[in-house]
Amino acid sequence: MKTQDISALVTRYYDGDLTIEEESILGDYLKETDNKQFIEIKSHLEIMDELANEDDLLGDDFDETVLEIINESTPSSISKFNTRRILSGVAATALLLISIWVVTNIIGSKEVYGTVNDPAIAFNETKKALQKVSKNVKKGVSPATTSIKKVDDNLEKTKEIKKAAKAIENIKNINKLNSPSQLLKSMTKVTVKYGSS
Repeated sequence: MKTQDISALVTRYYDGDLTIEEESILGDYLKETDNKQFIEIKSHLEIMDELANEDDLLGDDFDETVLEIINESTPSSISKFNTRRILSGVAATALLLISIWVVTNIIGSKEVYGTVNDPAIAFNETKKALQKVSKNVKKGVSPATTSIKKVDDNLEKTKEIKKAAKAIENIKNINKLNSPSQLLKSMTKVTVKYGSS
């Protein structure tokens, strides 16, 4: 084939005017030739062939998944920081209250329990003491229960973040598909030298 004919096919290729047969003729010619003039178009065609033969194209539900993730609200790093700060404050307060309770009960005991010989009275006194301890333990456990609920909620948010990371990976695949088109858009001029072939 003449160089002028190939150059005309290359120009029509960049304009998007080639038929399927002409494109296959151009591809076959470029695979067989070592002409330095057509090295660039040869590499572009190879990239397009690789993308066309790639198996891991996006699924049919990709658009819906991306839109769902975009519509979901994801916690920002500021809210994560505030949540950690609040949880730290709750834990410090609980520790402080338990420490004060233990110290006041050890130092300032109001009731002195002595030895009782009657088993019924001993049972009633033990029951009273255990109920008092139980009330104080319940007071200390309720903030911990609230903290555990918050931790569970944050774990659920972590699952949502993993979903968002998967969507970002899919967006990277889109960018991978767009890279050859950006390369082709950057080529706005094709120089063709007419001369003897």
